Amino acid sequence: MYTFYYIREKEMPVTSTIKQTLQTSIDWLEFTIFQLSYEDVIERILQLKIEDFADLSKGKFGYNAQTKWGNGNLFVLFNQVDDEPCINHMGVHVILSGTGCRAYESQKSLYTLINVLVALENQAKLSRIDLAIDDFKDELIKFSRIRKAALRSEFTSRWNKWDELNSRSTGDGKLLGQTMYFGSQTSDIFCRIYDKALEQKRKVKDKDKEIPEKWTRLEIVYRKERAKMLALHMIECSNVGLVIRRTLQQYIRFVQRPKNSKDSNKSRWKTAKWWERLLENVEPLKLTVKRQDKTVDEMIRKRAQTSDFNQGSSPLN
Repeated sequence: MYTFYYIREKEMPVTSTIKQTLQTSIDWLEFTIFQLSYEDVIERILQLKIEDFADLSKGKFGYNAQTKWGNGNLFVLFNQVDDEPCINHMGVHVILSGTGCRAYESQKSLYTLINVLVALENQAKLSRIDLAIDDFKDELIKFSRIRKAALRSEFTSRWNKWDELNSRSTGDGKLLGQTMYFGSQTSDIFCRIYDKALEQKRKVKDKDKEIPEKWTRLEIVYRKERAKMLALHMIECSNVGLVIRRTLQQYIRFVQRPKNSKDSNKSRWKTAKWWERLLENVEPLKLTVKRQDKTVDEMIRKRAQTSDFNQGSSPLN
């Protein structure tokens, strides 16, 4: 028996904005479902239509088959035996990239999907969740300021390394992208900060599409157990900003170099005022969810509690 909770039919997109400067969103979601066919995962977990998917020529990550949603970068990986789908120990793996999350969110609810994944307990395994904060004015998450402080070693961190990646055109040397990584990209948690405006100008082919002149993104990547803990918090509290703030506080602190002092112990240096301001503005960010009428909410919860998911009932119906 499976109990599904916090299930709502109408929800706002999983984004939040403060003073039209900062916006947070889920920018990657990856998970595996066990004991279900890939058709059931598409129709009953994702609540999408099989006919909207197109099979790709080959699988990946050890799966021999893969299908892609026609409306966005959402991939479902599974195994076949003699060209027939099968249910095995590897389960069905689902990947929603950043654009896949936005496309899915335009029709369904990422918040509800995460609720279902948590409710499935051992039948679902979360692999990765990325939380992104966009600064459309380059005021709070200012790339040049963070880079300058990092180059001066004006920060303390539990992460033992940071990397910088710059991309340039071979023709004229024009800067095409700037990214900083704090922590190993193979670890269960790391932070990525990059110039989103530069990235979009390089990727977007539609010249008429308006791209903000200033746009910096800060992302925190949560994997494995970290992703599971994040999901549990998200279904209990929509205050994702608090999670991001606590993560940053635990792993990195930008400091202010003291004037006229020979104290080289950075743990005693004061926190940089601009970093304090960033954390203060991040904390209130929430994943806004519009609650439906209480009686409808109770009906859905009651039906979910008395339904055996493996017998064919859907938690989202």
